[in-house]
Amino acid sequence: MNECTSIRELIPWYVNGSLSVDEAREVAAHLSQCERCRNELTQVMRLNVEVRLAFDEFGGASAEVRKEVLGQTAGKTLASFNMGSFLLGFSFGASYQKGRVPIRGDLKLLGRKIRLISPHKEAHDE
Repeated sequence: MNECTSIRELIPWYVNGSLSVDEAREVAAHLSQCERCRNELTQVMRLNVEVRLAFDEFGGASAEVRKEVLGQTAGKTLASFNMGSFLLGFSFGASYQKGRVPIRGDLKLLGRKIRLISPHKEAHDE
């Protein structure tokens, strides 16, 4: 794994402040030298802001609705996540072309469309 790949894996945790001091220094040092990873940082920060704005606009459910939902769901499994299915679906969404994996997509969160990657931009390893 090259340096950019390992740094890009740390960027989301760098943005939310959950890296160790040494890891954060390593990421910051790399970012000062690498424009591509700075662009990745910008994308992650933009996504972070968009998600927060979407939640702020949502406002939440009324106390009456929360009480009713909690009454109906107490002690029940409400969701599960199957990593195998996720990876299979992701693999259908990404295709290998000329040594690159173009990934295009948007995230819909609470009815709001959030652009994950700019159109015609390709994500690939250094």
